[in-house]
Amino acid sequence: MEYEYTNRYERDLLRYTDNEELIHIIAKKVLHITRIDSIDEMHETVVLRKKTSRYRIKIKLSQDEVYRIGIIVLKNTVWFTCIDKDKKRFYKRFK
Repeated sequence: MEYEYTNRYERDLLRYTDNEELIHIIAKKVLHITRIDSIDEMHETVVLRKKTSRYRIKIKLSQDEVYRIGIIVLKNTVWFTCIDKDKKRFYKRFK
């Protein structure tokens, strides 16, 4: 599969550049997505209700640090759209 980033995702990612562990995990997830043939092969994704092309990836670094990545799958392309630590703000932005 191919992958693309939105401008918002890039801005969100810049906020977390000081967290090396998070950046390393995100890089591993992106690399894994480039190697799979369909999104069904990625077990960490959850389909969001009502929108079948939108998925959420949850990254749990510790009890207090949980990040969510929003992705949209269109045909053979995965769009990384946003990343956030705050649950309410993530779902509000990732409609």
